[in-house]
Amino acid sequence: MRFMLLHKSNEGLEAGQPPDPEMLARADAVLEEMRQAGVLLTAEGLLPSSRGARVAFPDGKEARVIDGPFTETKELVAGVSIIRVDSKDEAVRWALRFAAADPGTEITILEIAD
Repeated sequence: MRFMLLHKSNEGLEAGQPPDPEMLARADAVLEEMRQAGVLLTAEGLLPSSRGARVAFPDGKEARVIDGPFTETKELVAGVSIIRVDSKDEAVRWALRFAAADPGTEITILEIAD
């Protein structure tokens, strides 16, 4: 089973401030544990939403492209990891390890369709 771990953004990251170096070191240690355990498929950090765009079809007919930044930082993602594990419970355990590395964070866990 593959799961995507979506690491939520925050106002500091959206403002272009670099993450806390100590937190990054803790998160990197978790990533290394995932690599050693053979469950990590990929992990990427994302740039602030000011560098992105959103495509929407508000009227259902014509596409609308909205350039960032986006105001709802609580809904934005700062990074993504994809892992291959045997169960959702195992994915939750890895997400809890990330959460311990960055207290106050929120991680969404979604199973990827095969």
